Amino acid sequence: MPRIYDPTRSCLHVRDWPAADQVLWADALGDGDDETRTCAAKWRPTTAQTNQEGYGRWVNHLTRTGVDLQTAAAERVTPAQVRLYAGELRGQDLAPQSVCNRISQLFCVMSVLAPDQEWGWLQRRANRLALIAEDQHEPKPLTMLTGDILDRALKALKQVERDGLKPGLLPAIEYRNWLMLAILALMPLRRHNFSGMSDERNLNRCGKIWTAEIPAEDTKQNKKIKMPVPDVLHRHIEFYLDEVRPTLLAGRESDRFWISIFHTDMTDHSVYIAITNFTRRVFGEAINPHRFRHIAVSSLVIAAPEMLEAGRALLTQADTETTKDHYIIGQSLAASRDQADIIATLRRRLPGGAGDGRQR
Repeated sequence: MPRIYDPTRSCLHVRDWPAADQVLWADALGDGDDETRTCAAKWRPTTAQTNQEGYGRWVNHLTRTGVDLQTAAAERVTPAQVRLYAGELRGQDLAPQSVCNRISQLFCVMSVLAPDQEWGWLQRRANRLALIAEDQHEPKPLTMLTGDILDRALKALKQVERDGLKPGLLPAIEYRNWLMLAILALMPLRRHNFSGMSDERNLNRCGKIWTAEIPAEDTKQNKKIKMPVPDVLHRHIEFYLDEVRPTLLAGRESDRFWISIFHTDMTDHSVYIAITNFTRRVFGEAINPHRFRHIAVSSLVIAAPEMLEAGRALLTQADTETTKDHYIIGQSLAASRDQADIIATLRRRLPGGAGDGRQR
């Protein structure tokens, strides 16, 4: 079932912001010397994009609640309006951390759009929401492991390669989506690294050896990521580059690996939407890109509990605390699967069970 469009969740593009806000944002991101550059100009592109999207959601909220957008940007950000916005976000069933992120993004943008204003109250509100999010954080139970996802993805990819790619954009999008799942299952990169992949800059091939390399300045830990591309993905990546990606580009040029249905580079947000919508359709539940990281390390420690440190390395995390959370989740899923296997075995052995052979 296709996802129903919800206007309350929309992120307004910069061109749809009030004209004065557009000018302030352009100035904040503009180049200059070290003394005149704002902190926004020093943000990483992914940080600027995330904050821009957050402010786009704020402007959407203001538009729908009837706030006068002709007033100055700073005058619209009041404690009462922020409380209303946070309440609306909670009403959308967003996780506490997501609500915190939206308010934090608003704080970051207002700090550069109106730097002379006092925004300590807004930062304190974001900090309180962060504490609430941390207190309420409960890892979502896993319903599948890496092997479950990878098995479905590889079967689908091989089927297309055997039958040939059908004409049109939709078959190409379908193949791209399955390839996304396969790569994320085996190479669980953070979303901004995954969406920003370039076949020229990040994928290197030497003979039969493929590696993915992310420079330090593009990573969360400020450390270079270099990992081998598993052999099982090679033929599918080649098919995508040779057959699928040209169809998606439709004659346009780009060095980005992931191309949208509109023949443009995919953004962090479009990758998120594509993957969550696709997994909802094929698996019956939405799995966002970050969730693949949880699934990957949980699968690893189930198969080999002694490889907890390897799980940390797989996720390029600074410590093992988060990895331990995945270990607990993975063990719970393994236990539930063991229980199901035991019950199935008992049913086969009981009189009248599937393996009893008696007429019922």
